[in-house]
Amino acid sequence: MNSGSSVSKGVFVFKNGFKKPAKVSKNKKMEKSHFSEYLWYQSYNSLWKYIEGKLYLMNSEIFSSTLRDLVNFVQSTYDQIQSEIPTAALLTGINMPDHDAQFSALTREIREFVTPHCVVQNAQDCSSIKLFIENMINGFLNDEDATIEDMYEDHEEEECNYIRKSCCTFAVLQAWYENLYLNNSILNYSDENSFIKRGAPNCKPLVVIIPDIENFKENVIQDFISIVHSYINIIPFVLIFGVATSLNVLHRTLPYHVSSKISIKVFSSQPSTAYLNNILENVFFTGHCPFSLSGNVFNLLTDIFLFYNLSVTGFVKHFKFAMMEHFSRGNEFSLCTNKNFKHILDQFSHEDFESLRHIYSFRDLVEGESSYKNQLKLLQDDDYLRDVVLIKLEKLRKYTFCLHLFIRCLHVLVNDLPKTPLGKQIRELYAYATTKNITKSQHFNECFQLLNFQSRDQFCMKLTDITNLLENNKTINNICSEEVEKINGDLKKYLKKLKDIDSITDITQSFQEQVQIGSASSRQEFKKNLKSISLNQSKNKYEKLRDEILKYLHCIFETYLIEYNTLHFHEIFFFDDIDIQNQIIGTHRSAIHEALNDPQTYLQCACCEVKREAAILQTMPDICIAYKLHLECGKMINLYDWLQAFLSILDPTDEDDDDCKRSVNPELQARFTQAIAELEYLGFIKTSKRKADHVQRLTWGG
Repeated sequence: MNSGSSVSKGVFVFKNGFKKPAKVSKNKKMEKSHFSEYLWYQSYNSLWKYIEGKLYLMNSEIFSSTLRDLVNFVQSTYDQIQSEIPTAALLTGINMPDHDAQFSALTREIREFVTPHCVVQNAQDCSSIKLFIENMINGFLNDEDATIEDMYEDHEEEECNYIRKSCCTFAVLQAWYENLYLNNSILNYSDENSFIKRGAPNCKPLVVIIPDIENFKENVIQDFISIVHSYINIIPFVLIFGVATSLNVLHRTLPYHVSSKISIKVFSSQPSTAYLNNILENVFFTGHCPFSLSGNVFNLLTDIFLFYNLSVTGFVKHFKFAMMEHFSRGNEFSLCTNKNFKHILDQFSHEDFESLRHIYSFRDLVEGESSYKNQLKLLQDDDYLRDVVLIKLEKLRKYTFCLHLFIRCLHVLVNDLPKTPLGKQIRELYAYATTKNITKSQHFNECFQLLNFQSRDQFCMKLTDITNLLENNKTINNICSEEVEKINGDLKKYLKKLKDIDSITDITQSFQEQVQIGSASSRQEFKKNLKSISLNQSKNKYEKLRDEILKYLHCIFETYLIEYNTLHFHEIFFFDDIDIQNQIIGTHRSAIHEALNDPQTYLQCACCEVKREAAILQTMPDICIAYKLHLECGKMINLYDWLQAFLSILDPTDEDDDDCKRSVNPELQARFTQAIAELEYLGFIKTSKRKADHVQRLTWGG
């Protein structure tokens, strides 16, 4: 063998002075949107940033108690002698899309307050115990947020410390941990728990978070726990399991010989329905959020939440989609904002005012004007229209604030009534109030009839809650503060009268009536006394005052809980396009059929536009041509006939003899083969075992 040759050949990388370009900061602002110059986008962006900030604060508050308990649990484990692996089981509920936010917040809290060594293991990355251990140890030893290129940063003259995944074993992890924390401590592995007894006081535990334990293979989890337990005296591990269903999953997954090696403590997170109610009541159902959904659209989003995935994250995304649809209609919807209306109207062009005139409720405004001159001004004078719109929008802003405020007041009254005619949640009342006139509904009248049977203590408690609610909202928002203050003052006066009522005379009167009924000597006399008392019965002081208060409250609700579509320019603040259902809950089969049968719908190109639905154009994509041809066939499709029909459209050449077989262009045949493979992948056809040159059609109907 020559000295210059070698059996194996390798490729070696030399830096050669290579310097990595400056790393782009993650916090660097994104490039401006193409719509950033439009007024509607500016209003949308400003409002969504406000909502996003409120949602972030709400998420922190909602998860804070559970996260605090988990963080305290992790802190209390690593400074104690452990013979079992400390394990936390977090019951998260089945709202799977919300788990990412919850476990991301948990990871941040643990890394900030307890230990920097925290990794998250997902089922899709841990199909075997080998992958599980490699990914976990790689997360501990290497910065999991770093990329391969990051290894060269600031290390031009030093060797890279990056450890490959294939080298990530528990022996390497033990050496890394001892080098990190236990170099200055006296170790004696023959002594049990020597790490705890003689280890350095600043040792940090290694936390492993498994958000979806139901998706893991049972043998992988069992082997992992057994291996970790064998190192518990050397390396302090803490496990956190995310359980979406119930603790029975752990009992089924972990047999006794495995479960005896862990010490489980159970934590529960807030149910997704309570999470949604908090988000709605503190973010969306406030006067600070001018954008509102109509009852039909809101019911659509809540139905998707309750019957599909119980995901608050999904609900927020759907709400954001509705916002985008609403604002993108034109600059006139930029008035849906908390900012000064006059400042936005001053930026309107003549085309923007013309768009305002095309709003449906503008017609009612013009027809409602008694003066013919004012009608002409509304139609022709932009300055006059600006002044009118300004007045109407201020009225709409006041209505939106009062709508949310008095829905809360009504909720205080009716949330605990028998059979809850108007529902137990504020979101149910909101759906009622934005769908129809709630004060004229049968359920509303039924609630006020039930309130006539409330005791004085219950009624006083509800009035106290309403006055406190009005007082808090008066301090938070100055909109219609005078009216709210007047109503609050009247209710406080009524409340004082209720507490000052002397009930001794009422008790005496009722006792005398009972004595009169009980002193009857015969059935006829008893019946006569009962009838006379029922006819001559008069209401006591409390009942009269209660009726007066309920009548006052009824008038207030009739004044402020009117239908939103009775106000002019309500379309600017309320979104009522139920057609977004097609975008939010897409019907996949009909969408695919529409795309293949009429590609111009999605491609928006003139070359694919057809005048007749059955027409097939040469310029259509190959899969569309093959799909439309297969619609004309029966259950079994001859591939050769299908190919000839395909070629007759793409290469329409005249044939002198019908018996002469057509020559096939290899390129066209390859395109046909690819189109057939794509249709088979989509599930429209499948190969037939009866005939090798046929395929079977699987779908029917348009």
